[in-house]
Amino acid sequence: MGKLTGKVAIITGASGGLGKYISQRFAEEGATLALCDINEERLSETAKLCESKGAKVLSSVCDVSKYSEVEAFVSSVATKFGTVDILVNLAIAIKPPHTFLEHEMETLQLSYETGLVSTWNMMKLCYPFLKTNGGKIINFGSGAGTEGIEGYAAYAAIKEAIRGLSRVVAREWGKDNINVNIVNPGAITDAVKSYLENIPEENRDFSALGFQETPIGRYGDPYEDIAPVVVFLACDDSRHITGQTFNVDGGSIISA
Repeated sequence: MGKLTGKVAIITGASGGLGKYISQRFAEEGATLALCDINEERLSETAKLCESKGAKVLSSVCDVSKYSEVEAFVSSVATKFGTVDILVNLAIAIKPPHTFLEHEMETLQLSYETGLVSTWNMMKLCYPFLKTNGGKIINFGSGAGTEGIEGYAAYAAIKEAIRGLSRVVAREWGKDNINVNIVNPGAITDAVKSYLENIPEENRDFSALGFQETPIGRYGDPYEDIAPVVVFLACDDSRHITGQTFNVDGGSIISA
């Protein structure tokens, strides 16, 4: 405990899923939190959970696809907490899987604006603060991109674009003592449950949904399996690691 004491962390997409659990882990490690999401009710729930763990929290409803809202959010964080030490870019909108030929340009634009554009803007806006004392950026890729999982053309394309951007920025900002890394989470329990709730039982083909068997033999737990890796990349223990992709997926992708 205490690995993030004294650090101010921005987490986008914090209202549910991974964002909710990463926020809680950061709170337990002593971070001061600036949380944003478009879902006000669930964001408030996350903020309260983090405050119950002793964290100072600023939560703000923010459409990360809109530059004016992102700019205002980062400005409010700087005004309240004075700086930004850690940036976790989780936000992205995704639609249920469907073939590439069924994809409309609207689907690509949605993931582009909420995923790549928001990550791009957040990094630029946070840079002046991150370079002051050195900082950590954790962006998120996906096995949908690295493995080319069917049904996720738009999402996969944007996630790979985020990885490419992260590699460039890791090189350019290394001199400023800013580490930029990527986490590729595998299928997690919450995501599986969410998908299955909206899919008729006869159509619940896990492989078609991209939920592959893992050598470990189970889906990842967002709090126990994924969030601790993000904490590691956000703390000083990972100060000599940058420009890397961490596949936290139970071995779905093995490249050792």
